[in-house]
Amino acid sequence: MDDRRFEHALRDLLVRDGWMAQRVGGGGDQAADVIGDHAVLGRIVVQAKHTRVGGKVGSSVMYAVKGTAGPVHGADHAVVVTNGFFTRDAMTWGDRHTVHWVDRGKLRRWAEDGTALHELLKLPARSRGSWFKRAA
Repeated sequence: MDDRRFEHALRDLLVRDGWMAQRVGGGGDQAADVIGDHAVLGRIVVQAKHTRVGGKVGSSVMYAVKGTAGPVHGADHAVVVTNGFFTRDAMTWGDRHTVHWVDRGKLRRWAEDGTALHELLKLPARSRGSWFKRAA
């Protein structure tokens, strides 16, 4: 599966889970490959990182997603998904700064086991006080 198909697959999984989602990735996507909207959970921005076997996603990806998900895309939730793994620093930073991460193991639970992403990540309902504020 190439990068584009990976992004389409993530979009399809969100749709399966009840999100109205679209693939927006490509040049100039500002760290958003898939954007989804949910009546209760709000908006989600997904950055897809399709890696080679054994590839790891580093902290710089988490910084980029944190910097654009709310201000640029109006997201309530930011998620980075990879078919590989994350560095320890990336996971720690994501946990500390509310950028959710889905590695190979979580991806398998989401895609193959049928666990909805919002259940897997325990995403809260949209709240007015969240650090991701919707654009007015």
